[in-house]
Amino acid sequence: MLPRVLVSADRSGSGKTLVTSGIMKALSKRMNVRGFKVGPDYIDTGYHKLATGRPSINLDLFMMGEEGVKKSLVKYSRGSDISVIEGVMGLYDGHGIEYSTYRLSQATQTPIILVLDCSSMGTTAAALIHGLKSFGNANIKGVIFNKIASEPHYSYCREKVTDVKVLGYIPRINLTVPSRHLGLFTIETYNKAMEAVEEMSRLVESFIDLDEIVNIASEAPDIQVDLEDDTTSKKKGIMAIAYDSAFSFYYQENLDILSKFYTIKLFSPINNETVDEADFIYLGGGYPELFPKELSESYSTIKWIRESVYSGIPVIAECGGLMYLSSYIRTKEGKFPMVGVYDMGISMSKLTLGYRMTDIIEDIPLGRTGDIIRGHEFHTSSPEYVNEKRFTLKHRNGKGIQDGFDGVRVNNAIGSYLHVHLASLRLSL
Repeated sequence: MLPRVLVSADRSGSGKTLVTSGIMKALSKRMNVRGFKVGPDYIDTGYHKLATGRPSINLDLFMMGEEGVKKSLVKYSRGSDISVIEGVMGLYDGHGIEYSTYRLSQATQTPIILVLDCSSMGTTAAALIHGLKSFGNANIKGVIFNKIASEPHYSYCREKVTDVKVLGYIPRINLTVPSRHLGLFTIETYNKAMEAVEEMSRLVESFIDLDEIVNIASEAPDIQVDLEDDTTSKKKGIMAIAYDSAFSFYYQENLDILSKFYTIKLFSPINNETVDEADFIYLGGGYPELFPKELSESYSTIKWIRESVYSGIPVIAECGGLMYLSSYIRTKEGKFPMVGVYDMGISMSKLTLGYRMTDIIEDIPLGRTGDIIRGHEFHTSSPEYVNEKRFTLKHRNGKGIQDGFDGVRVNNAIGSYLHVHLASLRLSL
């Protein structure tokens, strides 16, 4: 058995993340809960981890494919009493309906619980539920009304709902959450996020029928997939992974995959740390632009990474990592020198966002020439100049570093704006 529910909404901004986290936290007090997130988002999974005490796992149909999503859901649900999946955007939204929360519900046969923001509606909620259910014959089994002003308001919302179970409501309160841009790493931000999750869990326990959520989850059918052997082979060496407030965007499944090949050692560029014995370096995404002074003054880290690159040690620098390996980062506070492996300068720009189909044009650790990577871009920076000529990736759609080219290469250091999911790649680590 694999008890599970998928929490979705009619749109973004409905309060879905906080309500989902509250459900996870409340259920965690009575059973073992695993959280999941539909799509490539790095931030919402942090709230899930606060709620459950366990890493949350991304399920992305575009990057992983239907079979990959099912394998990850089954694999990471093992040992859990219930899995709670948070959807993305509105039920039918995404990179086309093909990659929506609705489609993931179909692919995994997972029952849906809707969260509806009812702050400006009453009886119309019933029509909205009916439309969402009938539009694609969605497997909607329950609804939670969010931002309810009073008991009469709750009655107006629920009185005409006939085709799904009303599981309760969340009162309209002034519950604030930290800025998404800051992640969850400063003590102040962490404490505010935890307080929000704790308060929402108390509301869920008071106003939501948790037993019925468990009943709905228990009705989900088993998923039949063939899982690969998880036996760990002999490690190839030590992989140093940057992990701090500037570099925090990593998929848990990616870290688990890498740990099969290497012994993982975390280090903090902000705190000027090194892993001198590293055989591979991974610099993930995050917000280096928020810590340019600290990073520019991480002299020991900079020296170590430079020497590692010039000695031929493999390096993967993803988005924020690419920025760090560039010559400088320019923010509104000024121009800050970085590691300087790549002869290119970075400044802040408008948001670049979207899924990418990307061809590998030179063998790299992420695959071989001719392979296709299905990844995504999410960044608010771009190069001011680029003097590098060697690229290993070419986007079929998207900006990359320059004219659709990405994966700039110096020795064995590959830097790109592309975020990837390793489970779908032919790795050469």
